Formats: sequence, structure tokens, C-alpha cells
Amino acid sequence: MLKENEAAYLEGVGTYAKGLSDYAAGQKAYNEGKATLAQGYKDYAAGKKALEEGRAKVAAGQAMIDANTDAYNEGKALLAKIEPLMPLLNTYVKFRDGSIAKLPGFDSAQAWFVGKVAPIAERLGLSIPADVTDFPAYVQNMVAEGKAMLKQYEDGLKELEAGKAELAAGEQQLAEAEKQLAQGEKDLAAGKKALEAGESELAAGAKELADGAAQLEAGRNDLEAFESGMALVDEYTMVCFKNEPIYRHNGDMAVPGPEQRLGSDFDWKKYDENRNLMTLRTGEPYLDLDQCLVVCKSFRESVDHHVADVTHELYMRLGLYVALAVAAVLGIIGGILGLVGKKGAFVLGIITAVLAVGCNIFGLLTRYHGYTYPLKDGTYSGTLQIIAIITFALVALGFLIVTAAAKNEAAKQASAEA
Repeated sequence: MLKENEAAYLEGVGTYAKGLSDYAAGQKAYNEGKATLAQGYKDYAAGKKALEEGRAKVAAGQAMIDANTDAYNEGKALLAKIEPLMPLLNTYVKFRDGSIAKLPGFDSAQAWFVGKVAPIAERLGLSIPADVTDFPAYVQNMVAEGKAMLKQYEDGLKELEAGKAELAAGEQQLAEAEKQLAQGEKDLAAGKKALEAGESELAAGAKELADGAAQLEAGRNDLEAFESGMALVDEYTMVCFKNEPIYRHNGDMAVPGPEQRLGSDFDWKKYDENRNLMTLRTGEPYLDLDQCLVVCKSFRESVDHHVADVTHELYMRLGLYVALAVAAVLGIIGGILGLVGKKGAFVLGIITAVLAVGCNIFGLLTRYHGYTYPLKDGTYSGTLQIIAIITFALVALGFLIVTAAAKNEAAKQASAEA
């Protein structure tokens, strides 16, 4: 499974690394966009406030222009009323002081003023109260007021000129302000539209980040599954590689393990063309899976060798036991025949001795002096077995000697009796 997914892992490591980089870049862009959007809202609010202040400033300027115009018109009207009375007032003063002759139809300056000047003033909009009896004083007050009005008129003329200049400047400022307001409203509309687009892009960016995070998580899980599999294979390969060899009772190695077969310096890590150790994303060594399979194959061969060795020893021991049992049975039969004086004891003795000696020769050839495997109960029977077989052979040879001697003795007695 790891070999099938090895190419996908190597590709996935690069994809995962690129995904992390793209995710970081996307997160940075998202944060920058979020900050830009927040600044855009701030700028929009500031622009809206500036627009409102501009509108207020334009309104105040318009009010100032309107106030100057009203004052100018009012001053002009007042001066227009006072101006026709000034020659009459001068005539009144001269008439009163006697600088001129009496005016026709009037005996005194006061009578002339009341009869002539008051009606004219009335028509001009300047009402003289009926209870006024000191006309000269009243006229003097009017003259003083008129002079003040004349000064006000002169000042008004200056103010009017200045007002006209201010009015022109104000009108120009008003036009510029209105133009700026129009552009500001346009800019605000565009800014609002851009903010709405920014919100949409920011939401899309947030979704892309969430999707990217999910894909990275899935990719990381796939990579971790491969890396966990690699760790498991490494562990199992080490278990197989360190499988203990089998030793015989005499110390000879019966079945070598994978480490003895492949050499203690055998390595299943992967290296690049420069013999630099390759590593996984986690920094753990990258495995050469083909070499791992070599270890597994060696482990299977060791197990097969072990099974074959156990089977061989079992069959050799069974064959030895059967031959020994046959020899024992023949020895018993030969002994019985010898006791009862029947013929055949010597022949059976020879057969028994040959089998007994043959069992020892067979045992030597099949390692009966150094068996490997213990009995079912865990005890080792090789030493006792070899002593028993050698003892049996010695007994069989002794039986053969005794039988041969008895046969020779019987032959001598038969010759003597003949």
C-alpha cells in the first residue's frame, strides 16, 4: 500500500508545502484587505463629515452674502430718504439765523419748517411726532442723525464696495464649493460602491481561506497516514531483521536470522544520488521499501529454514527411535531364544548389535550429539538419549559376544560327545 501511495506522498508533500505558503499569503492578503476595508469605511465617514461641513460652510457663506445685501439695500434706502431733506435743513438754519430774508408765506423759520419741511419728510417716510414743540432741537437732532446717516451712508458705500468684492469672492467660493460638493458626492458614491465590492471580495476571500484550511487539513491527514504507515513498516522491518537465530545444543548456529543472512550493516533507509539521507516531512528517515521487502523475504526464508530444520530433526529422531525399538525387540527375542536354548539367538544378537551400532552411526550423522529442540515440556533429551543409545549398543555387543561364546562352547561339547 505504501509503495502504491509513495508517488502520491512525494507529490502531496510539495502540494501541502505550497498550500501552506498559499494559505499564509491568502491570510495576509485577507488581513490587508480587511484593514483596507476598515480604512475605507473610516475615509468614507471622514468624507461624509467633510461634505456635511462643506454644505454648512456654503450655507453660512450664502447667509453672509444675503445679510450684506440686505444691509446694503437698507442703508441705501435710508440715505435716499435723508438726502432730499438736507438742503431744506440748511435753508431752515439760514432762515432762523436771519441769513436769508423771510420766506414768502411764513413768518418764522419754525412755521416754515412745520408747514413746508414736515410734510415733505412725511412723504419721504420720516414722521415727525405731533407732540414735538421744540422743532429746532428736534431738527438739530435730525441733522445730527442725518449726519450720522450720511457717515453711515459713506461707510455703507465702502462696505458696499467691500461687500460686492466679498460677494463676488463668496459667489466664486460658493461655485467652487458646490463643484467640490458635487465631486465629493460622486466620490462618496464611488467609495460606497467600492466598499460594497470590497465587502463582497472580503467575504469571498474568507470562504477561500476556509476552503483552503479544510483542504490543508485533509492533505495533512493523508500525509500523516502515509508517515504513520512508514513508521509502522520501519518498526515491523526492525522486528523481522532482529529475529533471533536458532542455535543447537552444542552452540552451533542451526538457523541464521535475517541480520545474520543480510549482515549487521544492512540498511533499509533511502538515500539520494549524493548518498544524503532522505527524510519524511516530519524529519524521520524515508524508507527504501524495496529493501524493507528484502528483509521481509529474508525473514520468511529464515522461518522456512526453521520449519525445515525442525521437521528434519523430528524425522531423524523418529527414524532413530524406530530403529532402536526394532533392535530392542530383536534383542529381547534373541535373549529369550538363548535362555530356552533355541537356535537363532546368535543371529538375532548379530542383527541387534548391527542395529545398535547402526543407530549410533545414524545418530552421529544426524546430530544426535547436539540436538536443537527441546521436548514438549521444555526439557532437553539429547544428552540422556545419546547415553542410552551408546549404552544399548554396548549391551548389544556384549550380548553378541556372550552368544558367540555360548555357541562356541556348545559346538565344543558336541564335538567331544561325538
